[in-house]
Amino acid sequence: MSTYPKSLMQAIDSFGLTGEPIPLAGGQNLSVKVGEAVLKPVDDLSHYEWLLSILDEVQPTGYRLSKPLRTASGAFVGHGWMASLFEPGRECDGRIKDKLETARMFHKDLAPFGTEDMDAANHRWARAHRVAWQESELPHPLPDQVHSILAGLLRHLEPKNYPRQLVHGDLSGNILFHETLSPLVIDFSPTVAPVEYAEAILVCDCIAWQRSPLEEINLLPKSEFYKEMLLRAIVFRLSVEVFCDSLNTQSFRKQYMLFKPILDYLGY
Repeated sequence: MSTYPKSLMQAIDSFGLTGEPIPLAGGQNLSVKVGEAVLKPVDDLSHYEWLLSILDEVQPTGYRLSKPLRTASGAFVGHGWMASLFEPGRECDGRIKDKLETARMFHKDLAPFGTEDMDAANHRWARAHRVAWQESELPHPLPDQVHSILAGLLRHLEPKNYPRQLVHGDLSGNILFHETLSPLVIDFSPTVAPVEYAEAILVCDCIAWQRSPLEEINLLPKSEFYKEMLLRAIVFRLSVEVFCDSLNTQSFRKQYMLFKPILDYLGY
């Protein structure tokens, strides 16, 4: 146990857990299982106290949600770590239809929760969402090729005000499946957007990263609104690459080529 950070040992104690930490694969490979709980480091105490309080209130039907645990003092974060009950399941590539059904149930349950207490995040995913919704400019400087592609895609979009709510912005790999249990939603990545935008990200990610058939884009309704959401989803993913390393043209190009079949299909 000495190879683990002191904060993890303190967190295990604060949540009243016992057992040896077991590293878990997936995500950013930072989570560990201790007994029947999963612990994950968090970097924003107030944000996660707010977020986990919402997950604590959600009563899922038709899907599962790992419930957060509290420390002995009643907090959701202990020594920089959050903890939730371990739920069995495995990640599956594709299965877009099943993932969309789960996403819609989860987002329906999230709809009543307000977002006024949500802190404005500034990590690369949050900045990329703002670019996708034309709330922020592209960073400067950018390589000419990168700027040309993103600016060209953004020219097809106009700033618009759609109904928004709290949604999970990274669902394609964060819905786990089990032979007998309902699908499990994990690693909530909160953003405020139309639910259709979250669905578009899910579908684009499955096609680009998990080799789902391009035709499965038709699992979403055929409408100009969904077409717009799909384009914003791709701008978001490409912008994440920019905020990760704005001068890495090769990495950006690789991601662009993964999403390009979707853009071609949509006529962009």
